[in-house]
Amino acid sequence: MSKLSAVRPAYWIAGVLLTLSVVVPLLVSTYAKDEPRLWGFPFFYWYQLLWVFISAITVSICYQLVIREERRRRAEQGLGQVREGDR
Repeated sequence: MSKLSAVRPAYWIAGVLLTLSVVVPLLVSTYAKDEPRLWGFPFFYWYQLLWVFISAITVSICYQLVIREERRRRAEQGLGQVREGDR
């Protein structure tokens, strides 16, 4: 079995979500415009601020996925639970 096929789906999902959180805000052509305005703020500003919150939620989801997978992997190998200091 190759090393690539040994990677669990949780890690793939986390990687894709984190990649999207970084790449989408870098696509300037998608938000380099003034309209529509939200509470007087141009689209450029509130779209970027929206991605700050989306990225925070995405990182939180990825963290939970990876920690859950790590706990499951450690339990399968009989290594015990992940303690707070091991993170």
